[in-house]
Amino acid sequence: MGVFLVLGTLLTVLMLPDPWAWAAGAVFGLAGGAAAFGILSTVEHSDRRRALRRRSEQQRLRDGLAEVDEMLRTRSGRLPPSTQGQLRMMTVGLDEIVERWEDLERLPEQQEGVRRTVESHLPRTIELFLALPDEDKPRHAQEFKAQVGLLAEAVAKTRDTVVAKNLQALQTNRWLLEESLGDPDETLFRENGL
Repeated sequence: MGVFLVLGTLLTVLMLPDPWAWAAGAVFGLAGGAAAFGILSTVEHSDRRRALRRRSEQQRLRDGLAEVDEMLRTRSGRLPPSTQGQLRMMTVGLDEIVERWEDLERLPEQQEGVRRTVESHLPRTIELFLALPDEDKPRHAQEFKAQVGLLAEAVAKTRDTVVAKNLQALQTNRWLLEESLGDPDETLFRENGL
């Protein structure tokens, strides 16, 4: 906005003593300032909308994970003991991913995979096994365990992606700190093997 005011003043000075210059400079400055304000306001509004949408989606996913946790807590006796630890680790991993949801915004296919896992795949897999008659559960426990393993593997890969991104940012930060805080002479000697 300041740039437009400076340009408007410059235009006014260049066109002196013409009274129309004052009007043209004022109009140009005000119009440019209003346009800049409008653009900045739109960008800020868009950022707020995106953040609100992200928080809303995170809350929906947290609610879905809370339902899965409740199901696991209340019905754990009807699930194979060999899968309970893996199911718990999966919900913890999913919760961690949801907390860092913004880190996955550039990977929409992984976000979609997490959404489907939380909202559909995981609860449906558990519900299908729980719907089996109790006498048939031991016979189908291995199939259930294999499906839980597939889901856990996908969650672990996505979690590793999120963690790797954070680790890369941490390593970049270390490099920047070393560059800005290091002794340039020492760096020069080290790089040249002296």
